Amino acid sequence: MKKIILDTNFLINCLRFKIDFLEEIQDLIQEPFQIFVLSTTLKELEKINKLKIKESKYAKLALKLVKEKNFLTIKTAFKNTDKAILELANKDSIVATNDKELRNRLRKKGIKTIYVRNKKYLEMG
Repeated sequence: MKKIILDTNFLINCLRFKIDFLEEIQDLIQEPFQIFVLSTTLKELEKINKLKIKESKYAKLALKLVKEKNFLTIKTAFKNTDKAILELANKDSIVATNDKELRNRLRKKGIKTIYVRNKKYLEMG
């Protein structure tokens, strides 16, 4: 079973652009998967939710979605989410992120990524 790790910017962008990422991920990988979020991702979402910026409402929606869908949380001692993802991701996982630098670093390790393309759909690379 594939492990899909969701990054903060991925969650926010999928909600902003009204992308049903669960259905799109299913179409992309066509095998059983489990969704995970890192404890640091949840902290980032909570922090963004408290700010008075346009992403706040999407962060709030993302937190609600994580809770409603019972995504599994990976507790990590890392303070930096990107470092935690780089450390925890392996060949059995796919990281959903829009961070180009993080995607490049993951690709060098042979780890697949899923990202938002053209504000409309997801692509795997």
